[in-house]
Amino acid sequence: MGAPTTPAPDQRSKVQDALMSRTLEVLLTAEPDAPIERVITMLEDECVKPLAAYRCMNPECTEMCRFPPQGSQGGRPQRFCSRRCRQIFDRVRDRLLREEQDLTQILQNRESTRRQRAAVQREIALRRWALVRYPKVD
Repeated sequence: MGAPTTPAPDQRSKVQDALMSRTLEVLLTAEPDAPIERVITMLEDECVKPLAAYRCMNPECTEMCRFPPQGSQGGRPQRFCSRRCRQIFDRVRDRLLREEQDLTQILQNRESTRRQRAAVQREIALRRWALVRYPKVD
């Protein structure tokens, strides 16, 4: 017969007793009436945390925006890395919205062949798809 097979290496964590991070929902389901002190402990020690830094909301930008550290007087968390990025984001979003509305109106008010209608509908769908990346930001 063939050569004996070797077992696959063990890929489990070496620390079997380590506390696995869980979502806040799971933790609160296990302890629905937990006092606020316990909830804070869950948030600090046991819960999966959101990142403290994310990419700028402008889809074309790669800069990072950071949540202000605890105790800082930083005001609201940044969503955009700069005023310029926010302005670009707003301009692109407004343009996509206008174009979607214009194309929808053209489709409703003008005669077209089936092929022309399909081409315009595809362009409307493309703008709607792009707008998902440009949500309304307060």
